[in-house]
Amino acid sequence: MRSAKQISLFVLFLLALSVGVQAEEQLHATHSVVLVIGTGRIYADNVAVARNRAISNSLVSAIENVVKDFLPLESLVQNFQVINNILYSNTEEFVQGYKVLTEALSGNTYRVMVQATVSIEKVQQQLSIAGIMIGKKSMPRVLFFIAEQSTEDSLPQYWWGEGMSAVKSVAENSMAGVMMKKGFLIINYKNLAQNLRNETLDELDHQEAVEILSLEPELDHQEAVELGVRVNADVVIVGKAIASKAPNIMGKNIKSFKGAVTVRAFRADTGEEIAFALQTAVSTNVDEVAGGRAALSDAGALAGKDLSSQILEEWRKEIKKLVNIELVVKGTANFANFVQFRKILNDISGVNRVQLKEMRLDEAVLSVDFQGNAKELADALMLKAFDSFGINIYEVSQNRLRIELIPSE
Repeated sequence: MRSAKQISLFVLFLLALSVGVQAEEQLHATHSVVLVIGTGRIYADNVAVARNRAISNSLVSAIENVVKDFLPLESLVQNFQVINNILYSNTEEFVQGYKVLTEALSGNTYRVMVQATVSIEKVQQQLSIAGIMIGKKSMPRVLFFIAEQSTEDSLPQYWWGEGMSAVKSVAENSMAGVMMKKGFLIINYKNLAQNLRNETLDELDHQEAVEILSLEPELDHQEAVELGVRVNADVVIVGKAIASKAPNIMGKNIKSFKGAVTVRAFRADTGEEIAFALQTAVSTNVDEVAGGRAALSDAGALAGKDLSSQILEEWRKEIKKLVNIELVVKGTANFANFVQFRKILNDISGVNRVQLKEMRLDEAVLSVDFQGNAKELADALMLKAFDSFGINIYEVSQNRLRIELIPSE
């Protein structure tokens, strides 16, 4: 067995060169071959068990590497618990095969270097079933306009109404909670109504401002879109939530209540309707207020789930098809510059995967999966700042860029 020092140096070199390993048998569209390291602690001198732990650890890392390539950061953070349950706890379902390339014992720690083949198709399928956004496109910022009338209310309550800025809809709370778990960004409208009024008063005379901002509970979607644009919303959700007594009773005290939520979602940039949900729920309670609110909360949660799937489907349509672009990079003799170039390349929006295909004396060939074309990738690179060198993009063709790393003087 090789020494731990030799293997550590070998590992660091390989990891610096490649995030993933290019393999001839790799099915590019549906699979990813990745190089990972796993560790396992040795207890009671049981090396075999520690080795198995290290392999299991490496397979989780392999799936992690694949997921982070096509999942937006905010979605990854918001959905971490769900991802952990459906992916990391079932590695055998997504890892098509693996090879232990080398291994080392260091004190009471066992390490393995593993080349694993992960099914991108199966991973994406499970994420889609869970309603999790796929693709490096930012999740939409959502602004709610929900007018709610519960059993204790004589009139609808809505945050954009005069003197109602503190109103918080029960149904909206449930909808927002469900959507946040899916990775949506919810705009907090606390003080928003007054801020909008102040801005409008600055722009218009008082009478015009009153007419514009004295909005009714049955808000027109164009009015909602206009207000949403002011606060950089991507989607506005407009609707109503109503709680009422239901006919069923149990004895003298237990009553039933029905909550009904009707909502529509509109794109803020076009005003186009992209989702609709109508959900009802029934609750029972001895207390009329609590019963009505519980019914609204349950109906809101159902509506949130329904809206999430429809909006995500719309957002996925805008994720560009991945294009494989070859980058021929000269000036790689300065290895530190090349490592920095690869890191910045990986961080460009739309870049889903960077793989090292070939390494020569002063030249490297990279394979890049990009949501766009070669010209768009070149434009994105030109906007990046590098610490100790610059870049010269001297050839842009349909699926290839030729780039030279130029040391700073």
